Amino acid sequence: MKDFSKCPRCSSPTKKAIAWSGTPSEFWLECTNPGCNTYINTYIPQAHQSAFHRDDHLLTGNFGGYGSGKTLTSREELYKHIFLTASGTSLVGANVSSQYEQTIKRDIEYDIPKAFVADSSTMKAYHDFQNGHRLLFRPFDDVDKIRSYNLTSFVIVEASECKKEVFTQLKTRLRNTAAGIQKKDKHGDPVFKVKGNQQVPVMDADWRRGIIESNPDSGWIRTEVVLRSGEVQKHGNILDDFNVPEEDRDPFISTHITTSEVNAFLPENFIEQNSQGKTQWWIQKYLYGSFQYAAGLVYPNALQYIEDDFEIPKHWKRIIAYDYGLSDDSVFLLGAIDEEKGIVHIYDEVVTNDKNIAELARLYFEVTKDIPSGGLVCAPIIDPKSGSRRDYDKKTLADHFLDYNIAFKPGAVNKDARIYRTNTYIELGYIRIMKRCKYLIDQLREYKFKTDGSDEQNFTDKPVDKNDHAIVCLEWILMELPADPRNLLYGVYNRKAEDLTLTMEEKKEKEYAEWMFADDEEDYPIFDTPVFE
Repeated sequence: MKDFSKCPRCSSPTKKAIAWSGTPSEFWLECTNPGCNTYINTYIPQAHQSAFHRDDHLLTGNFGGYGSGKTLTSREELYKHIFLTASGTSLVGANVSSQYEQTIKRDIEYDIPKAFVADSSTMKAYHDFQNGHRLLFRPFDDVDKIRSYNLTSFVIVEASECKKEVFTQLKTRLRNTAAGIQKKDKHGDPVFKVKGNQQVPVMDADWRRGIIESNPDSGWIRTEVVLRSGEVQKHGNILDDFNVPEEDRDPFISTHITTSEVNAFLPENFIEQNSQGKTQWWIQKYLYGSFQYAAGLVYPNALQYIEDDFEIPKHWKRIIAYDYGLSDDSVFLLGAIDEEKGIVHIYDEVVTNDKNIAELARLYFEVTKDIPSGGLVCAPIIDPKSGSRRDYDKKTLADHFLDYNIAFKPGAVNKDARIYRTNTYIELGYIRIMKRCKYLIDQLREYKFKTDGSDEQNFTDKPVDKNDHAIVCLEWILMELPADPRNLLYGVYNRKAEDLTLTMEEKKEKEYAEWMFADDEEDYPIFDTPVFE
């Protein structure tokens, strides 16, 4: 334990420095000798914080669970930058001002010695330091408001709540050369290089800094920061794998991910106390730093059931769903049922767009060529709005596929029922999704309930109706299966989706029954007049 009771310069006693707030500083001490003018920062970083402070990447993600010390780390890194950068400009912001006012801004004002601040404005939200560095605080709700800044550093607080465009714009603002030293030649003269008709300084050192601070989230901070990082450092028991392909790595970006348990100063029972009554996905995200989950997800637990790819046994029954898109994506999703264990394995997907019916039919037969005759649980499933209608003057998408010997059946209409069934399958562990189904997995990471538009952004019970082409296929598949996959009943279907066990009369009865019990008769088949007298 370091002894801060005496000044390291003159050995006089020390005392608490007075912070900008007018109260004793949290970390800073000052020498009691009036002529010494020495201030001491008593902050001693823990191992994960020290690793962050040693990181010299231009852009660094500071992510972690509750209580992992993210804000303190960002604050101390900001101090370091301010003290090193005379006449620089730093910007701290969040989606709404309350997210930084009650966290990092308040912490700075209750810690930084008042003697370091030359000027300040509450109305314009800035502090000017004695070395000419200006620290600004701004909300990031409107990207246009940050277009004019010339910054040496920035900190995005609660970055997952901000739009991706904020990060994109701030990167372009990080161009102030005050955070650098110009290279000099052997005569001591500054070195320039010519670009076009301009002389541009050649820098010998550059310490511009962008910090992206947040709890883990499956949105843009994952795709644009974590999965672009040239280096990812994990602190604590992080279960996620972040093997970023070489071609995707940005050498200017790094990421630090920290679990709550790494912070030695948390109460001893912090993890246990905050895990009570919480779902596994919440615990993994907010305490153990998992990036698999986002707030408001419709299927938050699905990502626990990702499995390695393997070859499907020939005797497992298959089930197929298809969602049509022209300018949007068209998706075939394929599942197989392990009846012995009661598991549905989503084992493949095909994503395409801008294909005509003939091309889609050829694609269907290509992806189903390994399915033996009689290997389908039921006819392939299609969006009910694309299925057959009782008005035979209108030829539907399903009718067009019949021209190519593919008979689709309509999927379930009721969205609430589909969500309940899918979440039930997930919560009971009846489903697995192979890693090769990246399109489906990415959609599950982002598929959220709508918000009510309030400042609190409360979630409704209706999902956002976009980027769900693979998800609706998954829902249609599970709606066709029994409550327990081990109790599977099926006919014998060929690759054209014809039920080989039905007579013509039985087919008519089946079609009429489907129409009678349809959720919405406008979305279902079949007859203008009953087949029964």
